[in-house]
Amino acid sequence: MTGVSGDSHGEQKVKFFGGRIEPREYQISLYREAIERNTLIVLPTGLGKTIIAAMVAEYVLKEKNEKVIFLAPTRPLITQHFETMKKLLDLKEDEISRFTGEVDNEDRLLKWVTSKVVISTPQVVLNDMRNGLFNISTFGLIIFDEAHRASGNYAYVDIARNFLDARHRLILGITASPGGDREKLDEINKVLGIEAVRIKTENDADVQKYMGGIDLKITSLKLPQHIKELSDLLRIVLDKITEKIRTAGVFRPGRFSRSEVAQKIGEVIQRAKSGEKNLFVTVTYMSAAIRIDYLLEYLESQGLEIAYDYVNEILTSEEKTLRKTASIAGKIPEFNSFIVRLKDLMEHNPENPKMRVVLDMCEKQISDNPDSRVIVFTHFRKTSDLLTTYLREKSTLLRPIRFIGQAGKSGDEGLKQKDQDVILQKFRNNIFNVLVATSVAEEGLDIPATDLVIFFEPVPSEIRSIQRRGRTGRTHAGSVRILMYEGTRDAGYYFSSVRKETRMKRNIKKLQDIQPEPERSEPKKKKLGSSPSLDDFS
Repeated sequence: MTGVSGDSHGEQKVKFFGGRIEPREYQISLYREAIERNTLIVLPTGLGKTIIAAMVAEYVLKEKNEKVIFLAPTRPLITQHFETMKKLLDLKEDEISRFTGEVDNEDRLLKWVTSKVVISTPQVVLNDMRNGLFNISTFGLIIFDEAHRASGNYAYVDIARNFLDARHRLILGITASPGGDREKLDEINKVLGIEAVRIKTENDADVQKYMGGIDLKITSLKLPQHIKELSDLLRIVLDKITEKIRTAGVFRPGRFSRSEVAQKIGEVIQRAKSGEKNLFVTVTYMSAAIRIDYLLEYLESQGLEIAYDYVNEILTSEEKTLRKTASIAGKIPEFNSFIVRLKDLMEHNPENPKMRVVLDMCEKQISDNPDSRVIVFTHFRKTSDLLTTYLREKSTLLRPIRFIGQAGKSGDEGLKQKDQDVILQKFRNNIFNVLVATSVAEEGLDIPATDLVIFFEPVPSEIRSIQRRGRTGRTHAGSVRILMYEGTRDAGYYFSSVRKETRMKRNIKKLQDIQPEPERSEPKKKKLGSSPSLDDFS
């Protein structure tokens, strides 16, 4: 039970979880905020957001005698939080449950009655709430993990609305990165009924001493000549397609981006259906421009193999818009030259420079420290497959393993949750020393702190960039290396994420500054130290 006890010098220390763990100073501070009012806590990955959530849950369970729902977006996260809460909270086996959609309705109906803590994916909770399996007003606290998802049509939105409407109780949102858009942040706060936003960064004095520090460097590469020749051909193709769009008058004079075309296409379709039938042709060119622009990005950021796969998809698909793209592009001589040259290069299989750099970085890290572990993030599953094979074939030092999500396209079934758990455990035990991972490893999973994190390509999202970086520098110094081809979209994506992250911190700081500090009657507590076992639960 949460309480206060004296030490040998008469000083007071706050006790949590029966004294099994002594939380850090900043965790105590954030906990005290969170039990007072609905709070959004922004804390870097690896600094114990789950510990704070468990502290607040213990308070609600023991001091208020009320039940708790802990929501997280993925099944691996549910399992992770379930195991952590079982270790920390003094609950009987039938008083804590996890739901991921694999438990049938009849069993869940009973568990909703007997459980004091329910850890679940939001869709299960939303469905059960709508089907009358439980009454949300019987709970005193909902914890929203990865709270940046609480917007739009995501299930968090309806759950929070019903909870706040039924009974204004306590909400805790936790995230490493809520995003840089002020409107999005305002929406999250409104959805969750947030009354206080609290952010801690690596630079805060009470956090800094627990961070190992991150050495971040950009590794700039020159685009290989054979890739540049192919991209030059594609740019001509793209220019010819966009010229057709420009002459239709749906955009103002000047250049326009892929995102602008994607945003505009719905409007143009409606205009075509409303009588401007000549715009139906324009829609096909807009769709083709989007596809060719993606092809150009894949070629420059990933290499020949991903571009080749996408070209084959365009040329062989039965999907209507892809068939039209193939027809439009096929009438452009430079596209046909591109296809001939790409096929020729695929037969000769030139080495991917990014893969060579990843190999050299990993080997140096493992050679310097044989106990090191490395995570390489790739955007595409295909890239993760190619890179894992490449590292395995080229090195005797490296023991790489591919780590991807569960859902997959035909030919790639993905990994079941139990397979993911096995891989992560072997990575923790250093049976594998290089984890080649897609975005599934970015968000929340309990992946052990690594010595080196490599971005195969930059990501334009500040949220994803923060989450990737957070896989190193937790308890000891770590390195982050971001591979970037000069003069390509790689650079644009990197600087976009930097701008968004700066804006995010500025917006959160503004929100935090205008919110009054809660009035407190208890005396300030003496600064508390850390426990060696704390990082097991971070």
